[in-house]
Amino acid sequence: MKYSVVFFSRTGNSRRVAEKISKGIGVKPVEIIVKNQSFKGLLGYLKAGYYSSRNKSVKIMLNGNYKEADSYIVVSPLWAGKPANAVVEFLKLVPSDKVTLVLTCIGSDTDKVVNDYESKNGKFKSHYGIVKKLKNEEKVIDEVLKNLKSVNL
Repeated sequence: MKYSVVFFSRTGNSRRVAEKISKGIGVKPVEIIVKNQSFKGLLGYLKAGYYSSRNKSVKIMLNGNYKEADSYIVVSPLWAGKPANAVVEFLKLVPSDKVTLVLTCIGSDTDKVVNDYESKNGKFKSHYGIVKKLKNEEKVIDEVLKNLKSVNL
């Protein structure tokens, strides 16, 4: 099976996770870039919350080819109880049942977020939550890699 690891990151956390997963399966990660917007720094943080809470769409571009993949590992920060707007836009481009979603956050209930999203947009292949306060990043990444590798046996 051919995988594509696609990510969006404002602060670098989701980038780090995507790079670890990519290295584990031997692919180059594809970054989602928001056109004509910046979410850097304090103003970017405030803008990110506003955009997410208002469900504002953003224009995206990708720094690599994702279209050749059979399955997608999508890594996103959690913004205002949802995947980041850039990721929501990307998810419109691929079938949800081919997506393994990995959410990164400080302390939210990622299962609830996924259930809310899936109720409107279709079920994901699988999903994981990396929660900073649980200190579960390495454990979750190991589980993602183990599950991806077991599919290829």
